[in-house]
Order: sequence, then C-alpha cells, then structure tokens
Amino acid sequence: MPPLILGPSISKTKALELLSDNNRLSNDDNASLSITSNNQRVSVSYGTAGFREKIDMAPMTKIMTRTAAFAVLRSLSCGGDAVGIMITASHNDESYNGVKIADPNGGMMPESCEESITWVVNLENVNELWQWITEQQTKTITTATTIEKDVDKNGPQGREPSSITPLLYLGRDTRAHSSGFRDVMVEMAVALGARVVDLGVVTTPMLHHSVLHANCAKFLPKTLIPPRPNLGGYLELLAYSYTALRQTAIQPPSALSSTLLVDCACGVGYPALEQLVAKIQSIDPNARNFLITNGPGMGPLNHDCGSEHVQKQIREPTWYEPSVAISLSLSSKEYCASFDGDADRIVFFAASPPTSSDQPSFLLLDGDRIACLLCEFIEGELQILRQRVTNFPELKLGVVQTAYANGASTSYLQRTIGNANVCITKTGVKHLHAAAHEMFDIGVYFEANGHGTVLFGSNFYAAMNAAQQAVVFAHEKGPCEPSTYTALQRLSLLPSLVNQAVGDALSDLLLVDAILFLKGWTLSDWHGNQYKDYPSRQIKVCVADRTIIKTNENETKCLAPAMVQGELDQAIQQIIKDSGSANAVARTFIRPSGTEDVVRIYAEASTRAEADRLAAMAAAIVHRFCDGVGDLPKI
Repeated sequence: MPPLILGPSISKTKALELLSDNNRLSNDDNASLSITSNNQRVSVSYGTAGFREKIDMAPMTKIMTRTAAFAVLRSLSCGGDAVGIMITASHNDESYNGVKIADPNGGMMPESCEESITWVVNLENVNELWQWITEQQTKTITTATTIEKDVDKNGPQGREPSSITPLLYLGRDTRAHSSGFRDVMVEMAVALGARVVDLGVVTTPMLHHSVLHANCAKFLPKTLIPPRPNLGGYLELLAYSYTALRQTAIQPPSALSSTLLVDCACGVGYPALEQLVAKIQSIDPNARNFLITNGPGMGPLNHDCGSEHVQKQIREPTWYEPSVAISLSLSSKEYCASFDGDADRIVFFAASPPTSSDQPSFLLLDGDRIACLLCEFIEGELQILRQRVTNFPELKLGVVQTAYANGASTSYLQRTIGNANVCITKTGVKHLHAAAHEMFDIGVYFEANGHGTVLFGSNFYAAMNAAQQAVVFAHEKGPCEPSTYTALQRLSLLPSLVNQAVGDALSDLLLVDAILFLKGWTLSDWHGNQYKDYPSRQIKVCVADRTIIKTNENETKCLAPAMVQGELDQAIQQIIKDSGSANAVARTFIRPSGTEDVVRIYAEASTRAEADRLAAMAAAIVHRFCDGVGDLPKI
C-alpha cells in the first residue's frame, strides 16, 4: 500500500506561506531546476494536457502548489471522493514539466474547472486567493449540510458534512524535478487538511486507473471489472485478462514472432512494463516474450525515441541500451512498439528489410490503424452473438476520430461498422472521450498519435449479462456452438483489459498483441489487410490574430473569415480536376492554434505531389484572407 500522508487540520499559516512562495522547493537537490524569473510575470493556461511549461520559463512551484490547492477543493466539492494529480510533461523533453488533475471518475475535469484553475494559478493577490479558497470550503460544507437535512442525517455517502476529508492520489514521472514538485504539493494538500496517497513514480494511466477504482462505488460497473484501486491490482487486472484473452485462441498460431520489442522513451513506462511482464510470466510462462528497452537513464527522455518521434518522423527510435542496439543491428525488427514518456500513447512499427519490391522498409501502425483493428475485432465477435444468441440486445459500436485521422482509415471504418457509427469531433482527447462515452454503447477512440481507448457503457454490461443467461439456458437444451462461448468470453474480458479512464499504452499494448495473436497476424499482415494511407501534409501559417478564424464544431469547415471556406473548396476541386482520375481524393481544413498566432493546415490527396500542392494552395488562402504575417511556408 502506498504511504498515506494525513492532514489532520487546516493550517492557514502554512497554506499562505506555500501560496506566496513561487520558487521554494522542499528538496534542495531539485531547487536549481525550479528557479524562475520573479521579475517576469508569466500567464499560464490549463488545457487538455493540464499545465505544461518549460521549467526555466514559468513559475513552476507556484503552478504546483496552487494546483494542489485546487485539487483539494475539487475533492471536497465531490464529497471527499478521491481526486488525482499527475506530475508529468508527457512526450516533451526533460526541460519541461507539468501537472494535470484526474476527476473522481478517472477522467478529465470539465471545462468550467479548467477556467477556474487557470484563474487560481494566475492570481497575483495571495490574500484574495485565500479568501476565495475559504469561501469554497464554506460553500461546500453548507451544500453538504443541506443535503444532510434533505436526504440523510449522515450526509453524502454516510459521512457527517463537517468531517468530510479531501483525498488526493498523487503520481509523478521520472523527471529529475518531479520529486521536488511532489514534496511541495503534498505540503500544500496537507496544509489544507487533505489526505494524500502517494503512488510514487507511475505512468499517467496508472494514476487515472487508481482514482477511478478508488471511487468504484460511483463510477465502476457492478460486473466484469473488479475494483483494483492499488498498483498491484492494476497489474493483476491487466495480466490476468490479457492471458485469458489469448487463451481463447481456437488454434494458437505457430509462425508469429516470439519477441515484442518495446521502446519506452527512456521514461516511466519501462519500470511499469517490467512489473507487468513479470506478472504475466508468473501466470503463463509460455506467454509472449517482451524485450523492454529505452528505460530511465539509458538516454534523454523522449529524445529521438518514443511514440512521438516514431509517429512524426516515421522512423525507428534510437536504441540507447548498448546490448540491445548491438543485437538489433544484427536482426530484423519485425514486431515493435513505442510508448511516450508517461505511457499514455502507443504506436506499433516494423523496421525490417522488405520482402517484396512494393513493401516499404518501415511500417508504421498508428492510432488510426489501432482503432480499425479494434473495431474490426469487436464487430466480428458481436456479429457472432447477434446470429446465435436469441434476442441479443442491439449494441451500438462506434468510433471517434478527429479531422486529422487519415481519410483512408475513416473510409475503412465506415465500411466496417457503417457510416453512421463513425464520428469526427474537435481535436483534443477530452472531446474524443466525451463523444465516445455519450454516443455509443461501445465507443472506440484514438488520435493518430496513439492516444486512445475503448469505453463500454451500461447497455454493454446489460447485454453481456443477458447473453450469458441466454447461453446457459440454451445449453440446457443442447450444446451451443463453441464460437458462441468464445465470442461471449472475449467481449466480457475486454472491460478489465482496457483502461476505462484514459488512453493507456500498457493496456493498449496487451490488447493489440492479444488480437494479433488470435488472428494469427504479423504487423505486415495487419498493415496489408486494412488500407493504404493517403499522402498528407501539415504546415502552419503565422497570422496577426488567430482569434478571427472560426471553425465548425469538429473543425472540418472554416466559418470565418467568410471567404476562406469557399476558396478552400475551389482548391480541392482544382486538385481533383487536375488529377484526371475518377477516384481522386482531396481534402483540406484549417484551424487556429490554441496557444500561438498561427493557423494549422492539413491537406490530404491521392498522391504526395497533390497533397503538397493542396497544402500550398491552402496556405496562400490563409495568408491572403486571415492577415498572414511573414513569408509563406516552404514545402
């Protein structure tokens, strides 16, 4: 059990000291990494990634202590439910750090909270901030007292309102400065009367999982996912469900690669995966062999390695571990995966000599292809139950992508699960997660960068329960088809293998490997059996004021300035006309950056030359109608 740090009472003096001190770290070894320019006021904003800044350019200690204070209030406002804090800068290099909050359901905070925490962190007047904090505490207790009178004398969840104690789960990545930031956050939380469960060095998804499972009574289904709020339980849940899913193979394939090579971006995914693999092998000594490399200290964090590097550069990572590098130089790399620095993203790849003239030497299987693989697998198992289980409830399987998803993947998904079940939403994981949860009984979502998961709704759990009863009833009259049992077992195992709170590289690694094992596919088979990517180009144009650009809800159309979308449509039609092909494909869209005065442009077409030309045409349109600054980008 991680250490539980108690906060028996609120200390105004200590809290004010921490709220006022921008640069103090309790760990002197890390102090040099937290010093910022006190003379320069830096405004920061909380977004999908939380707060994330270069440590020498922003008041990081201030950001951390005030985020801890806000998390305490968030827990208090939720009746003492556990709230999570993760100290990480994800796929950024060591010069960055950041922090984000996990809500009691394990997911992200609502946008109203993002606005509030941004105000809290940027407020200069400490006394005004303390007054606001005490007002929020009073408001929460008053609200709880009202509930007590109306519902139950013991208040929410059987607790006296005055005795509600905020509970925080705290995790951090492997950055050298994360431990010092952890210390000041614990001090702040304890000064405000909170309890803190320090998980130590963990992946971001482990933190989100722990929060969700700590609040299992409210947010976990009653079946299929046993509550496992500690890290040992997280590892057990994944290991046992992964092993059980592989064991549903009708005829285990014999020709698949025996080793899965995993690049952990020199980050926290390395020790986590080591523990997970050890657990898997204790259950099944004949399970998949994993070669885990690029761990903490083997090379610079996220530098020339990790999923961001592999996906953006379309090449294999640097193999920093000498023994692994030497071994790999002598063999092909036909089954590989890369995590990002906090292990919430994953991409797969193969870097092997081509076996034919039309096969590339590097195969990238990104988030788009992972989504396609999962949808195809789940739809296949559902189809079996629809055909063979009497009155099997109709379940809506859908997928959520952004406009950045390759058009070929979108077309493939529309053919696989139907046009109506493919949703395009605004860029940002929080938008994909919300759409998957709200629109589908089984909602798959992935960004191309490899961040994604599968969410299972209440109708899914009810359907699995009904199918189980129907199969048992049918078996009393005679044996059922083995494939019916298998489909039911496979689908029932998925919720415990798939992280229900957030995208999880470890969970997704095991899920994809199990599906490939069941299908008998190599990465080359996976790539070849789906679709061929359309060539695309991404560029950006500097503008005087990005706020003049307005888009529709899913960012596929430009609404303002008024002339822009018509010009973009004409450019698309020109590319299609000039191609001379009846099957030509072309699309482009623009969207303003959320952080700087630039407009981001995405262009996609049937050929590389056409995609580049369309991107250049779109850039010229943006520069002309959106007050472009400087020269047009070179392609």
